[in-house]
Amino acid sequence: MEAAQEQDRAIVRIIRTGFRFGPILFGLLFIPPVTAQIIAALNIAPPFGLTPLAAGFVVGGVWGGFAQISGSWVTWRA
Repeated sequence: MEAAQEQDRAIVRIIRTGFRFGPILFGLLFIPPVTAQIIAALNIAPPFGLTPLAAGFVVGGVWGGFAQISGSWVTWRA
């Protein structure tokens, strides 16, 4: 029984850590492929010779980092 409780606590710690870094994870795991698809659909050339996916990682990383620091995805409050 004690081992099961320790395992449950470990899982809870992992989930809490994931939520703590949620904006960065969302910015790096969801936004890049969506951005790449939008760039491809609109037939836009990404700057600096980047691939659409690399441009998506730049956008997602910057936006996710901003959301992590500011606590919001859309406002400019600090």
